[in-house]
Amino acid sequence: MNVAGMVLGIIAIVFAFIPVFGAFIAIPCVLVGLPLAAVDFGRKKRNNEGLGMAIAGIATNIIAFLMAIAWIILIVVAGDTTDAS
Repeated sequence: MNVAGMVLGIIAIVFAFIPVFGAFIAIPCVLVGLPLAAVDFGRKKRNNEGLGMAIAGIATNIIAFLMAIAWIILIVVAGDTTDAS
């Protein structure tokens, strides 16, 4: 599960660089990848196994989510500009 979470996080980061369209792919990838990585993190921590891949999956998914949300906010703010005159 940790590999799937990290791969989905990497895919989400790649698509998060695309301004508008990328958010429609990045956010669903994050919504699937983050729980996968988080569940695997908890399982590995209980069993005293290596946590590196699980932490990488969580980190990549969080970064992708923040990038996608930042693009959405930027587009909304840029589209909301009005002339005062």
